[in-house]
Amino acid sequence: MPTVILRPDSTTSQTGWASSNIHTIINDNNTGTSVDQNSVTCDFTGTLDDLDGSLSGATINSFTISANAKAGRTGATSAAMNLIHSTDGSFAVETENWTGTQNTQTTTARTTQQDGSSALTFAYINNCSVKIDPGTAGMTLYELFVTVDYTAAASGYSHDIMGLAAANIGKVNTVATANVGKVSGT
Repeated sequence: MPTVILRPDSTTSQTGWASSNIHTIINDNNTGTSVDQNSVTCDFTGTLDDLDGSLSGATINSFTISANAKAGRTGATSAAMNLIHSTDGSFAVETENWTGTQNTQTTTARTTQQDGSSALTFAYINNCSVKIDPGTAGMTLYELFVTVDYTAAASGYSHDIMGLAAANIGKVNTVATANVGKVSGT
């Protein structure tokens, strides 16, 4: 399945980091730039890039949250990562652990909205922010991102013809529906 990576494009709230421009550091797709935790009270929440409009008809299968980081001076740390939907609130909270070696930790794939049963959608993902809440042991954060797994929308002819559902039309005059753009002005 194809995937797309969404990164924080602005900061909603932050505390306990050595930079006031944390989102510009952790969204640059560069594991050579970093920001250090400088307080035991520390977190970051940022809005995510929107999914590209060309994916508006895609089926959203799942998402994961990843952070490339390493523990601070203590040699071991953890951080809770989650998404925050603009109306449904926080969900998909999962804690990951790091040692003194820089590496990427990723949450388990989530396939539903905050309610635990509704399927993920293009609009739902586009209304989410990402949050990381490190423990008190300290960390250096290099990257924070969300990976969205999707199935592209079917291409080809997608209209009903004379009451026959498009899903039941396999061919039109021996041409596969994937290759048909228009039938009789429909």
